[in-house]
Amino acid sequence: MVGIAHNLKTPIMSIAGAVEALSDLSTEYRQSIGDPEVTVEDHYEISNDMNSWLDKIRSHLAYMSDIITAVKGQAVTFSDTTVDTFTIEQLIKTVDILMKHELKNALIELVVDLQIPNSTTIHGNVNSLVQVINNIISNSIQAYNGKPEQKIFITILEKNSKLTIKIEDQAGGLPKEVKEKLFKEMVTTKGKNGTGLGLFMSYSNIRAHFNGNLKFETKEGIGTTFFIEIPLK
Repeated sequence: MVGIAHNLKTPIMSIAGAVEALSDLSTEYRQSIGDPEVTVEDHYEISNDMNSWLDKIRSHLAYMSDIITAVKGQAVTFSDTTVDTFTIEQLIKTVDILMKHELKNALIELVVDLQIPNSTTIHGNVNSLVQVINNIISNSIQAYNGKPEQKIFITILEKNSKLTIKIEDQAGGLPKEVKEKLFKEMVTTKGKNGTGLGLFMSYSNIRAHFNGNLKFETKEGIGTTFFIEIPLK
């Protein structure tokens, strides 16, 4: 919720700044009425400035609308059994909207490699899958431990009639004591800051909601890759 609040706070502050700028332009225009030194070109310049600020406000409002739509979609419980179909494009867009702030703050780039058409459909609840992907991305961000200018890679491909979503970081890998029981109990990779609930629930989520699988490969000193596998129907 903190990330979502910040995602909304940024455009709200930008809109507030634009409103102040428009207020100043409105005052300037009012004072220019009847001034013989104000040319037609001056009027056009003020009008263009106003339209420029209005375009920025529209852009920020559209972004906020996208966030609200995504959050409404996320307002589901783990027990939700709603089944639907959604596209890869919808999935990536929702992940991007909800993770944008956390990634930006950490100075980490999310690199997406689609090896199948973005119109490919998946059978299941999009919100459940978004929650799993976002949790893995958040873990990767934490694993970089504040190191800036890093990357997290998402590769989406089809293999053996299964959709595979690879989420890879280069943050040094998981220690042996963590990887041996990662999906078996509520173990944490975040020390005192983690509950371990995320990955344990993510594994259960993929199994229950998509009849799929969640697995991983990790190399100490190199990085970790998670594989979400979902049967394509």
